[in-house]
This record gives sequence, structure tokens and C-alpha cells, in this order.
Amino acid sequence: MMLSVTQLAPVWVVEKAAAGEAGPAYILASRLGCLFRRISVDDLALDSDLKGRRAPGLILTSGVRSGYAALRAARKAECPVVWCVRGEARTAPMLRSLPFDLVVASSAAAVAPRFCPTLGPLSIVSPHLVARAGKAWQERLEHLPHPRVAVAVGEGAFRTEEEALLNGKKLAMMVNRYGGSVLLSVRGENRRSLTDAFITGLSSAFMLVWRKGEPDEDPTLGFMACSDCVVVAGGESPMLVEACVVDVPVFLMEREQDLRGARGRIALRLIEDRHLRILKDDFVPWPRSVLDEAGRVADIMKARWAL
Repeated sequence: MMLSVTQLAPVWVVEKAAAGEAGPAYILASRLGCLFRRISVDDLALDSDLKGRRAPGLILTSGVRSGYAALRAARKAECPVVWCVRGEARTAPMLRSLPFDLVVASSAAAVAPRFCPTLGPLSIVSPHLVARAGKAWQERLEHLPHPRVAVAVGEGAFRTEEEALLNGKKLAMMVNRYGGSVLLSVRGENRRSLTDAFITGLSSAFMLVWRKGEPDEDPTLGFMACSDCVVVAGGESPMLVEACVVDVPVFLMEREQDLRGARGRIALRLIEDRHLRILKDDFVPWPRSVLDEAGRVADIMKARWAL
């Protein structure tokens, strides 16, 4: 009988992250189904965590300084090390040549033995987390008529008040066509006046509104889990990825020609893989699978190292 690396030794997570933040290495470790330990990169650089402790059986890391500290520890422990790239990666040939056992990066590049591309950034949001949020919010949202449309608004959603107003009116007309309701969560806004204009445009539809900064908990996951479709406007790429974890149609309230930069490239990959569609004149569903890149990469690691 072969013992897995996690039975022989612990999993270490080595990355620098702000308080309360889940970095990509932590997110991936949380999906392995085994216990893991967070190790400070400063302690690791001083070798203090290698003395008097069981050596690790696997190290997950992100960031340049953390990555090289993890490599030194992995050489001493003779264990594999996985490096998770933060943000969008466009230098796949260089990443494939790095001395890690596996590099995980948001990239359009092809799969290689030591390179695992993902459609977007790894997200702490999982199908299990969405299901749990749905159970928590189901009773509170029972009074809202179907079809329910969850709308998540992030920064940069609208350029002008006129555009915001017109988008709100268009969405309200589509919802009212079916006698449904809107569950709106404003998770970020560059200018409050733009969001106000969007809400004014939506005012003819039955809706529930939450804005970041209000005392209640962020209901976005609960809204999405209890809705019949999701519409995303603006926000960074993690917001797009989180929306695609839900098992309903997901629409993007933007023009395809406006999709630029790293976020635009991720959005176009999600569209190409049928996880996302540009919102036009209807909420017509299509066959799509739930997006769970962290779970997929975790399964690859489990198979490779018998975790």
C-alpha cells in the first residue's frame, strides 16, 4: 500500500497575504481535503520552521520571495513545491522553465507537464460555498417572484450616468417581461452617482438592493444561489469567476469590444468556454458547466501526488 505525501508529512502554505486575505496557495490548499499549515516566509527564510518539526510533504506558495524560500525548504525536505501565480500570466514559456514541480497560472497557454493554466484567478468560492449560501438565504428571499435575476455591480461598471440609466431601464424591461425580480448587490463603485442612475433605471422592476458599506453581510453569493440567472456589471476578474461558480446562466453587461486588458482576456476565455455570455435582449439559457478551477487543479494534484 502506497502512502500519500499528506499521510507521511504535512502540507505547508507559504505566501505573504494581507490580514483576512486568502492567497492563491491558501485557496488551493483548502481544496485538497487535508490539513495544512500556514508558514511565515520570514521564519522559513531563517530556517526556524525546519528545526524541531516534521518536514513538509508538499509546499504550496505564491509570490517571488515566498516562492524561492519555499524552493530552498523543499530541497531540504525533498518534497514537491507548487507555485501559484498571482494575476494574469502572459509569459508561459518562462513559467514552464521555472524549477517548481508545478506552476499554476491564469493563462491562455497550453497545458504542460509542469504547467497548469486556469481560465481565471483561483477563487475561494466553491460550489459547496454557493450551496451553503443558498440554504442560508432561501427563506429570506421566498417573497421575491421568479424568475429572479441576481445583479452584481463592481467598479467601472458604467462610464456615464446616461449609460447607467439606459442599462437599468433595459434590464428592468427584460425582467418585467416575465414578471420577475432583481436582487442587486453593489460590491464596488467608482462614482456613486453612476450607481444611483442605474438603480433609478431599474426602479420599475421589483427589486432588493444591497450596497457595500451597509451594516449587513454581503449577500451576493446568497442572491446568486437563489436566482434563475446572474448578470455581472464591471468589477475585477475574480468577480467574474465567482459568478461562474453558480449553476445558472451568467451574463456580462458589457460590449465585447470594450473587453480589454487582463480582465478582458479572462472574460473572453470564459465566453469562449461557454461559461459566460454577453447580455443582449433575453435571458435565454444554454448548456454550461459550473466553473471550479481551484477544484479542478486540486484534483490534478491529488492524482499526481496521491493526496
